[in-house]
Amino acid sequence: MKLTFRKSGIAVVAVLAGALMLPSTVMAQQRANTLEFILPIVYSPSSTVNGQGGSSADLVSDISSGFGIMYNLNNHLQLGGMFTWNTRSYNATIVQDNGVRRQASGTLESSTISFNATYYFMPSGVTPFVSAGIGSTFLDTNIPNGGGQTACWWDPWYGYICDTYTPTKTQTAVNYSAGVGMRFDVGRGFAVQGSYNKMWLDYSKSRPEIDGWKLDLVFRM
Repeated sequence: MKLTFRKSGIAVVAVLAGALMLPSTVMAQQRANTLEFILPIVYSPSSTVNGQGGSSADLVSDISSGFGIMYNLNNHLQLGGMFTWNTRSYNATIVQDNGVRRQASGTLESSTISFNATYYFMPSGVTPFVSAGIGSTFLDTNIPNGGGQTACWWDPWYGYICDTYTPTKTQTAVNYSAGVGMRFDVGRGFAVQGSYNKMWLDYSKSRPEIDGWKLDLVFRM
């Protein structure tokens, strides 16, 4: 009885494996000249960014998302664009001119747009890949930068309203990225990709590095 069960189990696994491998080959042949919509889920582990004069910021781990459009030139090369956004808490060490250190905390908001290239090593539906990208990252530290500005207006529901807006310290930098991962075509119109990625931000006074583990949900259009 046990032997029959084991044989049946092996047969089921073999059939499932064959069913998965066969569509992967067929779907890979259809990957060329197709458009794909990607929903990335990115886990960024905690990290430390070192600035000038002994200043630093400890970023708390967080999960971010975004979307992208990629075009498969053939079964190996894919080009396209990606937009992601993220909100992370941080604890900063600020060094004053007299050398006195003080602690501060806040929320860092970022948005990144980039042009990406991906190379799949094999034409099959299960394949490792490498990727590279270049783009622009906008950062908002939510640190007040100047006095508040008050504006008033008439609202059709609430009448006369006044509100005060305080500008915050922001910065935009060029970003470079590289990654390595695996792709799995699950169906004719769906695939998943898992990868490890590193992004470098090219600021005028610092060049922080950001690590990220990414899961891509890929929808073939």
